[in-house]
Amino acid sequence: MRGLMYFLFYFSLLIVIKGSLSRARLAEGSLKCVSYQCKDGECKEGIDICEDTEPDRPVGCFVVWTTNNITNEVNVTLKGCFMNPTECNNTECIDTTANSKKNLNYCCCRGSLCNKEHKWIPEATKAPEVLPSVEKVSSLTLVVSLTLVSFFAAFLLMSWVYCIHHKQAMFNEIPTVEPDISNSSTNISHRPIDLKDIKARGRFGVVWRAQLGNQEVAVKIFPMQERQSWITEQEIFKLPRMNHANILEFIGCEKRIDLASTDFWLITAYCENGSLCDFLKAHTVSWTELCKIATTMARGLTHLHEEIQGSRTDGLKPSIAHRDFKSKNVLLKADLTACIADFGLALVFTPGKSCGDTHGQVGTRRYMAPEVLEGAINFTRDAFLRIDVYACGLVLWELVSRCTVHGGPVDEYRLPFEAELGPHPTLEEMQENVVMKKLRPRIFDPWRHHAGLIAICETMEDCWDHDAEARLSSSCVLERLLQYARFPTRQFFVATNTTNELPTKLATESL
Repeated sequence: MRGLMYFLFYFSLLIVIKGSLSRARLAEGSLKCVSYQCKDGECKEGIDICEDTEPDRPVGCFVVWTTNNITNEVNVTLKGCFMNPTECNNTECIDTTANSKKNLNYCCCRGSLCNKEHKWIPEATKAPEVLPSVEKVSSLTLVVSLTLVSFFAAFLLMSWVYCIHHKQAMFNEIPTVEPDISNSSTNISHRPIDLKDIKARGRFGVVWRAQLGNQEVAVKIFPMQERQSWITEQEIFKLPRMNHANILEFIGCEKRIDLASTDFWLITAYCENGSLCDFLKAHTVSWTELCKIATTMARGLTHLHEEIQGSRTDGLKPSIAHRDFKSKNVLLKADLTACIADFGLALVFTPGKSCGDTHGQVGTRRYMAPEVLEGAINFTRDAFLRIDVYACGLVLWELVSRCTVHGGPVDEYRLPFEAELGPHPTLEEMQENVVMKKLRPRIFDPWRHHAGLIAICETMEDCWDHDAEARLSSSCVLERLLQYARFPTRQFFVATNTTNELPTKLATESL
């Protein structure tokens, strides 16, 4: 035992001497590492000076990154200083592991700013080495070995606790949390979704075309900061009687967590022709196509606005205001049937309850009604529904602007007010022109040569009336459009005259 005591004494003395040498090296120049970390959605990169405060725990630099299996996109998760990098003798940061666990790669190095770049160069798997037979050790050697192991284990444990509480900026262990996928709908649980290609990008996220089994679907991916919009959308979809031909079909939702980020997925039916806005950029429409798109769009908006009393099998379907109605949020199926999508800003009106403390000035400013632009909303159900109808009038204008039925030239597609205010009008410009000057999109002369287009123009003008209470209801818009759609194209042509009035007989027969 006396020999053991001498051994421990000299070993402790060796540690003290080594620590002194480490501190001497620190005085000569501290190690610098590139730092990178994200917090609350904000990522910052900088330079950290690594302090070698522990004699037996030198510092190095590290990088942690992930690789997306689908897009092969590399995302750096963390960079910084790393304590006690016993296996980091390289001047370059290279991960040589054969298989990255859960797409996670990690490397460390010992040179200043050596973690600025990182690589993954997996080594070939080596054949297992044949270990020589171990001779039987004496009981005294075993006791000494166990004592040394216990000493080092206690030392490492104390150092780890110290670093956790006092060196939060240091990286001490690589997280190995399993990705969590929680499914809220039973029909998609345990079935992988294969993302194919990006179809649209918006304020709330990215829309992918994807494959779910044999079904082609759309996946809208919300980032963490838009979590509330994801919650609002799925709550709207799950309301009673929301399964409607002109409302986008809801399939399910998922919360997906990995080491790099947390995303919120909304899975819906896939509409082959995309948004009405994108369709009109690339296509003109005939009178029949215009009537089909307009009537199905109005039918969807009417269903959204309508309050349907509960029955024995279904609960009450409340009235819902969309609050961001525009051609981007009207999707077209393969047969050009329209359906309404994007309910991230929608407002539900439950009977007997107020609409609560909601913010009135939301949506896309180009489609904002005058009362929204000037902040003079009456916070009632009817007031919010009239705001949707105003935007519906603008979408009807977009449809008419790309219709070929009048026989004249059709201009390139433009958004409402784009000709007057440009592609990116400010809120102040919209307020000045829409509220003060009462500006509305121009109705062109060729449209007046066709009685059906004139009728739709009158309807759109009644939708975007400056006086909100004078606007049509969505059900009235639908009723008018259904009447226009009954007449064949040939009955609508009107002889041009200087007064722009329709011949009485033709106007009566047509309208």
